[in-house]
Amino acid sequence: MPSLGFEGWNSFGPSGDDAAGHEPETADEFAQQVIHAICHASVTASVGRRTYERCLRALAFGSTTRLGFRHPGKADAIDLVWRERNRLYDEYLASPDKLAYLATLPWVGPVTKHSLARRLGLLAEHEHRAVA
Repeated sequence: MPSLGFEGWNSFGPSGDDAAGHEPETADEFAQQVIHAICHASVTASVGRRTYERCLRALAFGSTTRLGFRHPGKADAIDLVWRERNRLYDEYLASPDKLAYLATLPWVGPVTKHSLARRLGLLAEHEHRAVA
């Protein structure tokens, strides 16, 4: 299997939740965090974790994430994020309002942007947590 640097890169907390993260150092790390957020949106942690792993496996083989993800909208968004990761990362770094920028990413809505922001180290772990 081709290596995309996914081996050994795992920022999941003990339960795979939205543990506070760090600023990504590469476009690949940024894309992986965005993909993680998309895979975990509106599903349980275990479903999100399995979906994320299948998506990374499909990307490692140079395939579409449709092979590992049956949701067509999310799969298309993940494929776009991976394909355009360098441009998206550059835009993220240049953005004066990084939280607002996250909301412009495909399939990242008002709740998911906060989860992603915590993973990217933009927000404290419990800051701006959505309340049902």
